[in-house]
Amino acid sequence: MATINIKQSVQVPNTMVSNNKPDVKLLYFHLRGRAEPCRLLLAYAGLAYEDERIPPPWEDPEGWAARKPTIAFGVLPVLYWNGEEISQALAAGRFLAKEFGLAGKNDIESAQIDEIVCAIEDAVNARISFLLEKDENRKKTLVETFQTRLVPTLLGQLEKRLIVRGGQFFVGNNLTWADLQAFMFLTELDQAALKNSPKLANLVERVGQIPNIKKWVQSRPDTPV
Repeated sequence: MATINIKQSVQVPNTMVSNNKPDVKLLYFHLRGRAEPCRLLLAYAGLAYEDERIPPPWEDPEGWAARKPTIAFGVLPVLYWNGEEISQALAAGRFLAKEFGLAGKNDIESAQIDEIVCAIEDAVNARISFLLEKDENRKKTLVETFQTRLVPTLLGQLEKRLIVRGGQFFVGNNLTWADLQAFMFLTELDQAALKNSPKLANLVERVGQIPNIKKWVQSRPDTPV
């Protein structure tokens, strides 16, 4: 099975990582997908890591079928941190957020972050469902539901949460994993969808201007999703 290996290192003056740099690898398909929140977290922290990418299942079904049984839960991404393996996208993202100081200052803030992340994850799952759907009629229905019902409802809910919590960031008036997760999801949408959500649109703009986030977005491999 062909493997695409990309080593991406970006630096920021206020890196969250000590001089004792960990050995890090992120394994995922050659897509943004479920691994992109982890990549955004790693980019923000300025941490050098190995970005190992393999062809998605529809490009190399035999290769994925052979590799899948070797992965703990049979799903990607998998984060490798100093030899330890962390499977499941949200578990890996939460771990990185804690390492980089983006997981909240107390249990309440951590729960508020999880609230936003989980709400967005529901929408991510819905999007992946229609992207993978093979029946064209069902796919059309899923896309229409996503675009006309799920997305407008979620954007309204997120906009209200953002306003209630100060209008700048989702939790604690500071950048957290929740804001990066929102940035990831919202930038995958047609930006016209944000026309009635000015606070969200502003958040996307501000997060996108963070030097390391901006550098990663500009330099990351071009993939369809």
